[in-house]
Amino acid sequence: MGITVAMSCPSCGGPVGVADASRTTSCPYCDSLLYVEDSEGVRSVVYKNLLDRHRVFRTVSKWFDEGFKARDLDKVGTVKEIYPLYVPFWKLNARAAGWICGYVVHKHRTGKGHYTETKEYKERMVLQDYTWTNIACDAGDIGIESLRNLSGEVISKQDEIPTFEVTTSKTDAESEGEEAIRDMARGTVNLTRVTFEKIHVIPNSFLLVFYPIWMVRYDYRERSYFVTVDGVSGRTLSGRAPGDPVFQGLVATGGAAAGGLLSSIGLYVGLVLESELAILALIAGGGLMYLSYRFFRHGSEIVQGDIESPYKKRKKKRRRKLRYSSSAEDLMETFFDNW
Repeated sequence: MGITVAMSCPSCGGPVGVADASRTTSCPYCDSLLYVEDSEGVRSVVYKNLLDRHRVFRTVSKWFDEGFKARDLDKVGTVKEIYPLYVPFWKLNARAAGWICGYVVHKHRTGKGHYTETKEYKERMVLQDYTWTNIACDAGDIGIESLRNLSGEVISKQDEIPTFEVTTSKTDAESEGEEAIRDMARGTVNLTRVTFEKIHVIPNSFLLVFYPIWMVRYDYRERSYFVTVDGVSGRTLSGRAPGDPVFQGLVATGGAAAGGLLSSIGLYVGLVLESELAILALIAGGGLMYLSYRFFRHGSEIVQGDIESPYKKRKKKRRRKLRYSSSAEDLMETFFDNW
C-alpha cells in the first residue's frame, strides 16, 4: 500500500508530498533536494481514527454472540469502559534476495516394513518483497503484537487520544525485522533440509506507525475481561471472554469417546490385521483424547489475538532445521511438540 505524507518545504514553505518508500524528495516549487527524517532518524505516520464509541459498542455486542462464548454474555456482560489509544508499531518494507540450497527426501517402500530413502538436491532463488510490523512499546496483555491492517487514511498529527510511548530501540527493531523477513523467505522454500543459504535483506522503508486501537473493558459475573477493536477497519483484534460450560462438557465427552474408538480400532488393526496403519490410528486417538482434555481443563476462557493461555500456547519464534521422521516415536514426539 502506498502512503503519502504531506509536509512543508524548509526552503520556501511550499507543500511537499513524500511517499512511504522514499527517503529523499524534491520541492516542486524551488527544486530543493530534501532528505526526510525525524529527530530520531525514523519517519512516523499516524493513521486516522475512523470509529466512535457507538460503532465500537455495536462491534463488541456482535462479538459477544460469536464463537463458543458464554450464551448469556450479551445479557449479563456489562461494558465498563470504552476509550481509544494510539499504539506505536515498527514497520519495515524490504526485499529478500538470495539463494537457498538443500534437498528433499523421498521415501519409497520396498517391502513389508522396509523403506528406502532418496535425496533430490535442489536450489531455490528468493526474490520477493515483504512487510514486517511489530509493536514498539510495552502495552501490557492486550494481545496485539503486529498490525493486521496496513491501509487507511494518514493524518499529519495525532488526534486528542492518549498515546503509548515508544520503549524499544530503532536498532533492535531493524535487526528483528530483517531476521523476521529472512524467516519469511525461508518459509517459501519447501525443502526437507537446508544445506546452504545466502539471503540479503534490502530495506525499502522503515517507519514508526501510530495506530488507533479501541480498548473495551467489561464485567461478567464479577470477573473482568477486555476486547480491542481496530480503529481503522472496525474489526476485533484481541480479547478475553468466558467460555460456555455446556459446550465445554460436550467437547470433552465427544473427544474422549471418539479418541477411545480410534485407539480401539488401532489396536484391532495392529493385533489382528498386523497393519502399520495401527500406529497412525493410535496416535490420532491419543491426540484426540489429549486435545479434548486440554479444552475441558482450560476452555472456560476464550481468547483471541496474540494472547498466551494454558489452552492456546503460542509457538516460540525460533529457527529449527527440518527433519524427516520415520519412526513411531518421532511421529508422536513431533505431534506433541507442534501442538
